[in-house]
Amino acid sequence: MINNWYFKFLIITPLFILFSCSEIEDSIPQNYNRNNTHDNYVSPYVGSWVGTYSGEVSGTLILNVSNTGSMEVIRTLNGKVEEVYYTGLQEPGGHLNPAPSPKGFTLYGSLYAKAGTWNFQNRSGNWYVDKK
Repeated sequence: MINNWYFKFLIITPLFILFSCSEIEDSIPQNYNRNNTHDNYVSPYVGSWVGTYSGEVSGTLILNVSNTGSMEVIRTLNGKVEEVYYTGLQEPGGHLNPAPSPKGFTLYGSLYAKAGTWNFQNRSGNWYVDKK
């Protein structure tokens, strides 16, 4: 009787391992395609967006959007670059990630609307951009 159980164990265990490995192998192309699709993503807002911000303080904005939706923000005041910082878009609506700059300037809104609001210390206002 023990020999019979031992024999079944010796046959079933390798079969179980083979089936488990084939399931893992089958999922590799699906995961590769899923990751590859993400790598090939291009934001519909890619490019340079130029406009102004106004309110208690006024200046110009240049928003440079990369293929992945990351964004360089160049803010000028009185014709001089006040700061350059990096943030991103929250796809698919083109909403700006409201992360403050190192100096505390924060943009809210979306590139879909080409507009939004801004806050900086105790000041606030509106911004507008157009794609260059």
